[in-house]
Amino acid sequence: MSEHTLLAAMLVFVALLTAVGLYLAYRVHSTSQRIEGITAATFLEARKVLESRSR
Repeated sequence: MSEHTLLAAMLVFVALLTAVGLYLAYRVHSTSQRIEGITAATFLEARKVLESRSR
C-alpha cells in the first residue's frame, strides 16, 4: 500500500467519523428540543391547575 493510498484511507475514515459525530449531535439537539417542549407544556398545565384551585 502506497503512502497516498494510506492517507486517502485515513481521510475517508476521519470524514466518516465526523459525519457520525454530526449525526449524533443532531439527535441530541432534536431530543433536547422535544424535552424542552414537554417541560414547557407540563409547566403551563400545572400553573393552570394551581390557579384554578386557588380561586
